[in-house]
Amino acid sequence: MNLYSLILTHEELSYDNHSEDFFIGIFAERQQAEETACYYLANVAGFNEHTCAYRIVPKEIKDSADDSIPSYVWIAQGWNVNDDGDEIDMVESECFLTKDHAEDEMRTMKKTVPRTEWNIDRWTVGQCEWCEGFVRDN
Repeated sequence: MNLYSLILTHEELSYDNHSEDFFIGIFAERQQAEETACYYLANVAGFNEHTCAYRIVPKEIKDSADDSIPSYVWIAQGWNVNDDGDEIDMVESECFLTKDHAEDEMRTMKKTVPRTEWNIDRWTVGQCEWCEGFVRDN
């Protein structure tokens, strides 16, 4: 079973291998993620004022025994930090129903994709995590 991760990107502030991304949320249906992206790009401060794009990334639930939609999932992430303090070289796991499974995956990822920073987050399915928009100083 897949979930769908929605990321909005401020294209003007992205460069080289740094992408100025805003994780909006993880959704049970692709259409839900697309509708949310369109709403943000048309109505939410910052996203509707600057050159922003979106991408929807299918995320498999790796430890699911059935097709029921979970309330939340765990995702491991790794990244490096460049000289400007920006996160680069981001890698991300699939989704897991338990933190223990996400930690196991993170240990495996650390062996194959070295990064300086690592984190595991719990995300509520269907909830917008970035709600406020943004302001850009010129």
